[in-house]
Amino acid sequence: MEALKILSQLKNIIWGTPTLGLLLSLGVYFTLKSGFYRKSAIKKTITHTLGSLKQKGNGEISPFAAVATALGGTVGIGSIVGMGYAVSSGGAGSIFWMWVCSFFGMGLKYAEVRIALNRRTLTKQGRFGGAPFRLGEMGYKKTALLFCLLCLAVSFFTGNLTQTGVMYDFFESIGASKLFSALLCLIIIGIALFGGRKRIAAINSFIVPAFSAVYLLCALCIIILNFKNLGSAISAVFSQAFGFRAISGGFSGAVLAQVIREGFARSLFSNEAGMGSSPLAHATGNTSPAVQGEWGIFEIFFDTFIISTATALCLLSSNSNSVPAMFLSTFGNMGIYLFGTLISVFAFASVISWCYYGECCIAYMFKSPKIPSIAYRVIFAAVTLLGGFVSNTALWELADILNALMMFPNLFLLFKCRNEIERMV
Repeated sequence: MEALKILSQLKNIIWGTPTLGLLLSLGVYFTLKSGFYRKSAIKKTITHTLGSLKQKGNGEISPFAAVATALGGTVGIGSIVGMGYAVSSGGAGSIFWMWVCSFFGMGLKYAEVRIALNRRTLTKQGRFGGAPFRLGEMGYKKTALLFCLLCLAVSFFTGNLTQTGVMYDFFESIGASKLFSALLCLIIIGIALFGGRKRIAAINSFIVPAFSAVYLLCALCIIILNFKNLGSAISAVFSQAFGFRAISGGFSGAVLAQVIREGFARSLFSNEAGMGSSPLAHATGNTSPAVQGEWGIFEIFFDTFIISTATALCLLSSNSNSVPAMFLSTFGNMGIYLFGTLISVFAFASVISWCYYGECCIAYMFKSPKIPSIAYRVIFAAVTLLGGFVSNTALWELADILNALMMFPNLFLLFKCRNEIERMV
């Protein structure tokens, strides 16, 4: 408990006002500079993203495969299970601040994807780009190395242990032993990882859209069944967003700080805007910087404003703090298996996506990355065995801390390259 308390205090310090202000300021800056929110820019984004769906990889990774890999790293634990954590920790009002952060996060995501693709490195292993490559090219090699080390740490904790822990929970709920669960996770994840980046992208291109559609259908059913409570749920999001207590109606600055902090933290954990992780996947896409930047906008829109918002409204309208409990109360015993299957698939997508990110960093760190990449995959796969044996609560706190630390080198890069971002036509 003492370690958990220390982690919680450290998280509150790192996610203090300066961090929130920095994230929001850059988000507002790039949102206004890119102008993606204008009608003409939105129309252009829709046309370009839908138009590139048919574009093949031509030996590389297609634009859609790149965004599916990026979504694989975000949809699931952060945008589904994380909503229960947000509602219980920050209340309904944290959802409002998640929306605020995510809206400006779209501008931030557009900027970081464009900057990642503006200057890419072509190697025998394929295309690479993103924060470490740009920082190194600009002479900030120590900062680039710091980003890589933090990304690798996040891949093991946020991208691996938090995800595989959920998979273990599901397997155990249907009667599987920890040993069987561990071996099953190891085999499934290992098969995907040792197929390389192209196999990871191909897997995510199928499972992310398919299982997202199934999840949204389930969410729609829950909202319809609790439709009479939908109005009060939406009202609670706005009424609790500014520090007003539900019982006394009084204002509390401490409550407001907690609500905003939790909303921003959930937004970053859900869509990773500003972290610099998903640009590593986007940079491998076989398309132009402008079009892939528009896919970055779509990534946040789908992850936060579709998946996360649907989850939050389901939780609030059904008066639940836990997504698994919500599925159980709505669909009965079948709901346990339905939710477990969905979240396990999303967790699997996240795990392999974060291995993808880690390999991109390995490619920057080593001139001959083949052997280091294999070693990384072996270690990464082995870490999945620990997913069911660590505290989920402590992992959430540690994940938020590591996410924020990884964000700082990337935001430094965005600031240095801010003049590269032009207003969308």
